[in-house]
Amino acid sequence: MKKIFENIRLITAPNPSPMTQKGTNTYILGNQEGLCIIDPGPDNEQHYEQIKNIINKEKASHILVTHSHLDHSPLAIRMSRDFSIPIFAHGKLEMARSSIMKKLLNANLDIGGFEGLDANFRPDYYLNDHQVINGFNWSIEVVHTPGHLADHLCFSVIDKNILFSGDIVMGWTSTLISPPDGDVGQYFNSLDKLLNRSDNVYLPGHGHQVEDAKTYVAKLKKHRMERENQILSILKIRPHNSYQIADKIYKNQPQPIIYAGSRNVFAHLINLLERNLICCDGAISPDNCFEFINK
Repeated sequence: MKKIFENIRLITAPNPSPMTQKGTNTYILGNQEGLCIIDPGPDNEQHYEQIKNIINKEKASHILVTHSHLDHSPLAIRMSRDFSIPIFAHGKLEMARSSIMKKLLNANLDIGGFEGLDANFRPDYYLNDHQVINGFNWSIEVVHTPGHLADHLCFSVIDKNILFSGDIVMGWTSTLISPPDGDVGQYFNSLDKLLNRSDNVYLPGHGHQVEDAKTYVAKLKKHRMERENQILSILKIRPHNSYQIADKIYKNQPQPIIYAGSRNVFAHLINLLERNLICCDGAISPDNCFEFINK
C-alpha cells in the first residue's frame, strides 16, 4: 500500500499482464470515519486480504466502480457482501452503448468483442453523469466517459482537481477500444469532455499517476487521430480487413498486443464507416475487407 495524497492510498493488485501493466490500481479515499474504495479489482485472494486488512481497522462507507471489467469489479461484490458496503456504479451497460453499436448487435453481426466483461456485476446504486456522492470529509462528482466501455465512469474529487480516471485514461498506454462495448466516437467525445474540465491530476486504473493531465489527454487524442489517418492511408492503397491492418501497424509486437490492436483498428473502421469515409465488402465484421471511398 502506498499513500499518494493526504487522504488517498493506492493498492495495486497482483494481476500484471500486457493489458494491465503492473496490475489494477485500487484506491482508498478518506479516513477512518468513512472510506471509499474505488475499483476493488479482480477476484484475487492476496488483493482481497490487503483491502480487508484496511477495512477491519477503519470504517468503509462506499464502493465505487469505474466500469464492469473483470480486472476492476469482481471484488466489489465480495467486499459488499462480507462487509455490508454499498456499491455505486453506472451499471447499465446495454443502455449506454452507442446507437451504431446497438444497431450492429440488433443485426446479429459477428463483430466479436465482449472481452473481460463481468457479467455478474450489479451495483446497489446506479450513477448518472454529474451526480455528486458525499462521504465523510470527501465529495465526488461522477463523470460518464464511455469509449473503453459504455458504462465507464470517472470520479472527480471535488475541490481537489483530482480525477480517478479508470481505463479511459491510463498512465502507461492508450486504452483498448473493442466493439460493441468500446466505441471510438464515444472515446473522442469523452476525451473532449475531460479536456474541458479543471482536473489536473489523474489517478488511473493502470499505470502511474498522470500529472499535467490536459496535456496528456491531448496527446492521447492526437495519437488516435494519427492512427485514424494511418488506417485511411492503408485503405487508400487497397482494401484490408482489421487483422491485415493490425499486422501492418503492430508488426513485431507480442501476439496479445496485435490482437488488442486489431480490436482498436476495427473500432476505428466502424467509426470511419459511420462517417461515410469507407465502405465494407459484405456484412460489418473484422474478417471482411473495408475500402476507402474516393469522393
